[in-house]
Amino acid sequence: MQYVNSMLDLIGNTPLLKLNKVAKGVSANVFVKLEQQNPSGSYKDRMALAMVEAAEKGLTWNNKKLDLGGTVCEASSGNTAIALAFICAVKDYQAKLCTYAPMLQGDNARLKIVRAFGAWIDSCGDPAAYMSAEDYQDLPVEVRENLAWVISAKREMADLEQNLPNTVWLDQIYNWHHVIGQKSMGYELADQMDGKIDAWGCAIGSGANLLGVSLALAEKEIIPFTFGVVPENYELSPPPGKRVAEKESYQYSQDGKNLARHMGLEKWHTETSILERMLESGYPDELHQVSDEEAREMANKLCEEEGIYCGMSSGANVCTALKIAGQLNPDQNVVTVIVDRRDRYLGDYPKDKFVV
Repeated sequence: MQYVNSMLDLIGNTPLLKLNKVAKGVSANVFVKLEQQNPSGSYKDRMALAMVEAAEKGLTWNNKKLDLGGTVCEASSGNTAIALAFICAVKDYQAKLCTYAPMLQGDNARLKIVRAFGAWIDSCGDPAAYMSAEDYQDLPVEVRENLAWVISAKREMADLEQNLPNTVWLDQIYNWHHVIGQKSMGYELADQMDGKIDAWGCAIGSGANLLGVSLALAEKEIIPFTFGVVPENYELSPPPGKRVAEKESYQYSQDGKNLARHMGLEKWHTETSILERMLESGYPDELHQVSDEEAREMANKLCEEEGIYCGMSSGANVCTALKIAGQLNPDQNVVTVIVDRRDRYLGDYPKDKFVV
């Protein structure tokens, strides 16, 4: 008989697909790692499992150990929330997830999936509970609302960890085991591509996927050109298409640190985020912005022409990979990621956006 004993055994070892139709006319070869074939439907299964297993060993920022029957908490309304809810269901932990109040409006398919796995999910408190109106007004207008809600949710997770017994906040933005979980993808790519990777890149959110894969490839002595993908309205430095200097950082990250200090989230103010570690390590070589329209059009093409049922971030990844491939030779290879399935965005249609 051939079978597995746990759904966790099905995480990773995802297929690699060469794009033929959407890449027609592009000089170099373009490959995509089909991460939507992980059990909960995204590449986040890798990091969720790595972070939970590290917590079981007490390998957390404060050495707090996750014991049998404990609670995992995190602020997320996307693939991380789904992946953690899935992991906790299999491992018999309670997943206590907090999302940003604006995300609870409307028909949110992601939250329905989270609840199907038995996780508890609720809205975080209003940012006004943690900061004065004057502090809020001092924030840059373009990041005020979104960043304030994000930090508010993270602060609430810190409070839960401190006040509830046997509760561990995983904190995917700073947790190095997030990167370790994504390194497994890099090892798989090295084997699947026989080491022949000339360019590699993906959407940058926390930076863990790009950094983890790049570090794993470097261990195998594979040093491809790296590219990062961000939405067109994302605050970044330097401008898109320019090489990234080792010590430069995203303005968004700096605004986050300043806001964390205002709201009493000391951990975020004093520690180094994965995003900052990625930049300090010299990744990526280039940044590329992709508009909602470009990402949506490519996601639709991947569905209709390649049979890949994917979301907007995957469309943005492929858009950029095709641009890079157009600058390379026919015998060279570009690799990117299909990060998730499209079913989790059905409630957003037709206003779905490329977000990271």
